[in-house]
Amino acid sequence: MGRGDAMTVAGLVCSSCGIELPQNAKFCLECGAAVSTAAKPAEYKQVTVLFADVVHSMDIAAAVGAERLREIMADLADRCAAAVRRYGGTVDKFTGDGIMAVFGAPVALEDHAIRACLAALGVQEEAKRLAVDVAERDGVDLQLRVGLNSGEVIAGEIGSGPFGYTAVGEQVGMAQRMESVAPPGGAMLTASTARLVEGAATLGDSELVQIKGANEPVVAHRLLSVHERQPAVTHAESTLVGRRWEMSAVEGLLERAIDGHGAAVGVVLPRRRPAVAHSHRSRGSRRTCSACPHPRPKSRRRP
Repeated sequence: MGRGDAMTVAGLVCSSCGIELPQNAKFCLECGAAVSTAAKPAEYKQVTVLFADVVHSMDIAAAVGAERLREIMADLADRCAAAVRRYGGTVDKFTGDGIMAVFGAPVALEDHAIRACLAALGVQEEAKRLAVDVAERDGVDLQLRVGLNSGEVIAGEIGSGPFGYTAVGEQVGMAQRMESVAPPGGAMLTASTARLVEGAATLGDSELVQIKGANEPVVAHRLLSVHERQPAVTHAESTLVGRRWEMSAVEGLLERAIDGHGAAVGVVLPRRRPAVAHSHRSRGSRRTCSACPHPRPKSRRRP
């Protein structure tokens, strides 16, 4: 791991594989790399930011009290963080009644938008499961709003204190604005995220939504589902960027071989000039081959 390990609210983040670690960890629990708490320099990253927030959290607080609210939020935070990590995301911070997560930092992910969409659906599923228990015990309705936005941010350590690794920039604020206009129990995407998941996810019709700080309405889409045939993704699956076509081709060949379709898996090699058999003949008075520059072998006289 070395110099690039980052500190988050939940603990360390391994710069080699992206998994979150306890604050006192000496080695990564996933890849075994040594842990170092040296500050990671800030850098530009292409990411997808996810915000999840509890609907009417103040009303829930008034109904159940501070102690019970803390229990509910702690359980919800654990469930949401597990869903984020399942798809390679990093929990940036806990906001009191929700979370902020980043896909694509500190470990670069080419498919960060798809992973974020999968995590958004996973977060909503976890919230619905918890909502059943909360409704039975407390008689309140627990729902989440989720917002997603993709773009360039600056990610790294903030300040000289223990503020940890985080992402900042306009794209972070836009993700939070998408969360504020999402329907309860749903997830809303910006146009930039919608473009990145085109063909991989089912989205609602484009909507013009009014968000805080914008003079004109902006285009947004509701996330409905992610196609079932999306390849399974795990945390820090690969740090290679720009090789999607090649990797897809190799994966397709391997799947055909494993499934036993009967087609031979071949490798195309560069063409080579065929070897031509020829006899070494004299070229005039020179004792060289007429077909190649090799010396003509001396003739042997029969005894």
